[in-house]
Amino acid sequence: MRYFAYGSNMNIAQMRERCPGITHIGRYQLDGFRLVFNYHADIVPAEGCTVHGALWSITPGYEAALDRYEGYPSYYGKYYDQNDVMFYRMQGASGNLKPPALWYLTDVIQGYKDFQLTQADFEESLGVQQLGLTQAVEQILGVPMDELERLFS
Repeated sequence: MRYFAYGSNMNIAQMRERCPGITHIGRYQLDGFRLVFNYHADIVPAEGCTVHGALWSITPGYEAALDRYEGYPSYYGKYYDQNDVMFYRMQGASGNLKPPALWYLTDVIQGYKDFQLTQADFEESLGVQQLGLTQAVEQILGVPMDELERLFS
């Protein structure tokens, strides 16, 4: 099975701890969504937006481990895109957005780096083209723009 990760599960070191021997396929993008945070990463439907992330090949055992870690089915639900790629989304969290902790954001950004995704890819995932860059970074992440640039450097 193929699994799309857009948050801290993009971080290769973290995923190898959770699922030893897991295989990463490469980068993937999910159209029609944007990245948000409710302490943890989530994606919400957003016309014209794209979320960049990582594509993993997972076994049924890895899927079960990820289900436990993600709190499936109560915290995150499972969904599938048109290519039958599985991804998780928060259950009932719409509108309850809270910035992530800096350590968590750092893990997410390390995942972007692990898959050679850029700060521009991250900003596109946040939907900054609709909100404006500075507003999006401060509103969604709760950090100033220069802090985001520091994390990607």
